[in-house]
Amino acid sequence: MLGSIQNTKALGSMVFARIVYALNWMNVGAIFFLMTSDLNTDVSGLGFVTATFYLGIGILQVPGGLLAAKYGPKKVVVAGIFLFSLAALGTSFVSTIAELAALRFVVGAGMAFVFAPGIVIISRLIRGEKSGIGVGLFNSAFDIGGLVALFGWVIVATMTGWRLSLAVSGGLGVVTGLLVMVLVPRDEVRAEFRVSLRPLVNILKDRHMILFGVALLGFDFGNTIISGFMIYYLANAEGVSGAVAGAVTSLITIVPIFAALVAGRLYDTRKDHRQLVTIALLGSAVALALASFPTLYTAAASSALGGVVSAIGYTFGFAGARDLNREGKEYEGLAISWVNSIHLTGSFIPPVLFSFIVETLGYAQAWLWSAALTLVFLGPMLLMAKTWRD
Repeated sequence: MLGSIQNTKALGSMVFARIVYALNWMNVGAIFFLMTSDLNTDVSGLGFVTATFYLGIGILQVPGGLLAAKYGPKKVVVAGIFLFSLAALGTSFVSTIAELAALRFVVGAGMAFVFAPGIVIISRLIRGEKSGIGVGLFNSAFDIGGLVALFGWVIVATMTGWRLSLAVSGGLGVVTGLLVMVLVPRDEVRAEFRVSLRPLVNILKDRHMILFGVALLGFDFGNTIISGFMIYYLANAEGVSGAVAGAVTSLITIVPIFAALVAGRLYDTRKDHRQLVTIALLGSAVALALASFPTLYTAAASSALGGVVSAIGYTFGFAGARDLNREGKEYEGLAISWVNSIHLTGSFIPPVLFSFIVETLGYAQAWLWSAALTLVFLGPMLLMAKTWRD
């Protein structure tokens, strides 16, 4: 599959970077129950911090795609890794929830420069014509990092303190930036290439990309709320130990390690992409509804099912965004960024809404209302074409 030893090393550096990227994405939500007393906050603070992170990662997706088109994906990925890693390091020194929220916005902004250009790099390293396999591998690496964050980092933070744990995760990010800088081949940027207005407009107004971005927000309700709030919910509302809560919640990342690779294969072989994503959206709603029953068994089922359906939704989503692009390979990153921007920018809504309903109606109603709102996003999905690859 890989053409050379250099490609193998480059792929390894990208996979490792993706794992640490996910660690820095999810670790704050996983250890937030340890941070509340120092920062004098509660579930509303978790909602606020999570929302600012998603705003940062959402609104800067398109600028990241444009920069990748202009200067090449490697340069943008390296810059993004260093930006989010240094901001993650900074979170270990915060003393207020406002400071944490501001730095998490910067972490998200840095990650916005990594994702879409990273997919372009890894797809080219593996096999340019097979979007699903490359995206599936990239998503599996993310889920490995999520597992480390949701389970391992709870233990690390409990043993060393939450500040040191955040400093370590940020430092690991710096290391991955150096590895990508050294091991990934230089960008093949045509000297005569210039970002043009017409392809940019064509991508931004593409009906299917817009519908797709909105539909993916349905998966964000399940994935964002389960991965971001389940540990806090089990530890604070149900009195479960942090280690057990982390183990249960980590199923949302363990399952997709394998499911994302299967989903990538399905994407490359199936003709009706819309059908499977529609079924997965229904599954996301069921996963949220299961969590409204306060037992460890239903929480585990919620996390596991959420992992399966998010693996399908995000793998099909990002591979589909790349294949929906009709403006040339230089704009692949921009196409992925645009779809990603739509749903990630909208992802500030689920944590704010969930924490608000928790404070007004309680956890059971928050899970159920989130499940109901997920079903709204079946509409844009059903308006899409059946397949997104020529």
